Amino acid sequence: MAMERTKVLIVGESAFKMHVHFKGFASYETGYLSAGLDSFTDRFADTPVSFDFMHNHDISLRFPFTLAEMQAYDVIVISDAPADSFLLHPQTLGGEKMPNRLAVIGDYVRAGGGFAMIGGWMSFGGFHGKAHYAYSPIAKLLPVEIDRNDDRMETPEGVHPEAQAPDHPVLAGLETDWPDMLGYNLFAANRGQTLLTFRETGDPALVVDTVGSGRVACFASDLQPHWGSPRFQAWGSYTAFWVNLMSWLAGRI
Repeated sequence: MAMERTKVLIVGESAFKMHVHFKGFASYETGYLSAGLDSFTDRFADTPVSFDFMHNHDISLRFPFTLAEMQAYDVIVISDAPADSFLLHPQTLGGEKMPNRLAVIGDYVRAGGGFAMIGGWMSFGGFHGKAHYAYSPIAKLLPVEIDRNDDRMETPEGVHPEAQAPDHPVLAGLETDWPDMLGYNLFAANRGQTLLTFRETGDPALVVDTVGSGRVACFASDLQPHWGSPRFQAWGSYTAFWVNLMSWLAGRI
């Protein structure tokens, strides 16, 4: 029998980048769209998990509005995508009422879906507080206290996750020596179970919880640079960690 795969929608990560170049008295501009997540999602081709990726610039128009649409996925992941992208549909800006998709994510979880937020400059509180999740329905869904201001902890010296619950299914079978992270979002756990903390600071690195019939997780650092260091990406348990986490969120382990 073919293996049933855990289907995950991962949203965010990408960015349009613009540069101004000065050449003496003249200047010119260049711009491009960052590569997205191919280097991440390609690693799961031979695993029980499959990822669909939605760019940041597609969220406002394309992210699901209804519970039924969200239930096409076992797990939804937001990674480095600000709350406003989900809240400000063009029709909302034109004065029309629209569903609050961050509230619908809560309905999706309580009905049995899995949800995770991965850290980044536009996750949790974010850069200058611009991720802006502290005032959103996501704040009550997640088992952490989200800062209303800039919550970034830049750690160029590197900090290392350390297991606090090594027997939990998310951490089962992983190497115990985690590589360094170059930053994370600072939050405090207010319920659930803290699976990882940063050795050097004691701050939470991974907090999980059950909500209704579903499950949620908060991973404080990023899945790719700069916070998710090249050492993390090259770590022998990198793919296994994400497979475990997505499988647990989907209720399969």
